[in-house]
Amino acid sequence: MTLDQIEAKMRGRLAQFRAFNAVARFDFGKDGLLRLDATRSPASLSRDDGEAVCTIRMSLDNFDKMLEGVLNPTLAFATGKLKVQGSMGSALKLAALLEE
Repeated sequence: MTLDQIEAKMRGRLAQFRAFNAVARFDFGKDGLLRLDATRSPASLSRDDGEAVCTIRMSLDNFDKMLEGVLNPTLAFATGKLKVQGSMGSALKLAALLEE
């Protein structure tokens, strides 16, 4: 799985993130990052770093599994496959949208 592939999957689902109404950063370590800005309509996705209410850290492969519904975000967090920095409430709201 590459960052380009993850970005393409996320772009296909931007409309569902509008309800998030915040900015989140997805940090994939050495593989890069994506920043979701759902404060605007339509929501936007970029590779630019910047302020965010929460940062989700995980591997590209695990994030892909989460997008595909194979990996539950709560289970990923509990097992250390997903780490959150910043607002836990915002991260939970985002996780619920990722599961849809």
